[in-house]
Amino acid sequence: MKSSGLKDSIVPRRRLFQEAVLRWVSDRLFYYPWRKPGRTPYEILIAELLLKRTTAAAAARVYDDFLYRFHSLQTINDIAEEELAQALSRVGLQRQRAKAIKALAHHLCVDKGGDIPRDLHHLLEVPGLGDYSARAIQSFGFDIPVAVVDANVERILARIFQRVLPNRPSQRALQEFAGLLVPVKSHKKYNFGLLDLGAVTCRYVNPLCEECPLKSLCDYNNWSEWRLVKEEPGRYATDIGFRLRKVRKEKGIGLTKLAQLSGISKLTIIRIESGKALPKSKTLDKLAAGLRIKAGQLK
Repeated sequence: MKSSGLKDSIVPRRRLFQEAVLRWVSDRLFYYPWRKPGRTPYEILIAELLLKRTTAAAAARVYDDFLYRFHSLQTINDIAEEELAQALSRVGLQRQRAKAIKALAHHLCVDKGGDIPRDLHHLLEVPGLGDYSARAIQSFGFDIPVAVVDANVERILARIFQRVLPNRPSQRALQEFAGLLVPVKSHKKYNFGLLDLGAVTCRYVNPLCEECPLKSLCDYNNWSEWRLVKEEPGRYATDIGFRLRKVRKEKGIGLTKLAQLSGISKLTIIRIESGKALPKSKTLDKLAAGLRIKAGQLK
């Protein structure tokens, strides 16, 4: 589906989606030092570098001390790599981090005149910055209204807008779709809200659907409204297929594992979940047994 078609299809839910996220995060925002209002692009950049391959709690323990000692890219560029590694010892992987941060600082100091670029294209040219980090710097550092999308946000969008998005959308497709939803105002709060909501409520396994502020808008949660859609093969076209996938995902059971547990081939399960095949009662019984639920929960 083209971007214009996607945008038209989400208009009824776009404002409600934004408002629900912003209401939820108003009194639930996780506090981390890099979320302090007024953080500069450099301070957000440092947070993104410290957060790589570690927990937010670990990064928070060293964040303020690191900024106090290394208050600019130039101070990082001028220091010996070994000394930088020592400063990073509390967050782990210090040698790898020191090497990567030195390379980044050298690139920005030598090739960019010590400035952190604003536009996405040039941010992605910086060694060590990926798509997520680049957009985080834009939103949280430069106050540019862009969507910040990690695995948690991808999961939220794929569930809420499951009828709109293609089956198994790519990261690029989800990023483009997220860009259609992000509000111009309050985009920082909105982005933080989605990141936190995906971490604590819209979890990969056992999502807390009843506690979710988006449940009334969510295709994943409202499976009872689904009907067979013959003109769109490849979507979750039946209540049964959608229900099967929902239960399987909630239990954290992969396709291969369910095939082993139920005695139903992986290909058949895929066809059922995608709405390309309507299962017989015996097949449903076997799948239910593999999931350890009553068959009626899939019918």
